[in-house]
Amino acid sequence: MSATTQSLIGRWAADNGLPPPSPTSAGQLSVTIDRVRVHLVTLRAGEVLVEARVRDLPAALAERSQMLQKALELSTARMSESAASPVVDAGASYLKLQVRISAQSTSDEFDKALSMIVNEVELWRGFL
Repeated sequence: MSATTQSLIGRWAADNGLPPPSPTSAGQLSVTIDRVRVHLVTLRAGEVLVEARVRDLPAALAERSQMLQKALELSTARMSESAASPVVDAGASYLKLQVRISAQSTSDEFDKALSMIVNEVELWRGFL
């Protein structure tokens, strides 16, 4: 059974003993799963953006470029295995992974996407 994005986040939170997003949070919720901080954000189209920080980027330009090259290589290698995409924050200070979950997703699909992003972050941290 599909549901709206906010109720999907709320149901997932309730199923895991967490309070639902507050009305003032605009459908956003942040949780820590297995040492990985995961942010859930409701998007305009009704999708949920799931994102988690992988690591800080080095301040030195040469080191940063080298790390981003490794990230691109890993992203290319993981394309067939994972829907998670690497993203650099607006300030170019850290690397995170993101995945979008359809507004029509079931609670089970939502839960699987969260597990996937946590596992991917751990893999990426080990690689980088």
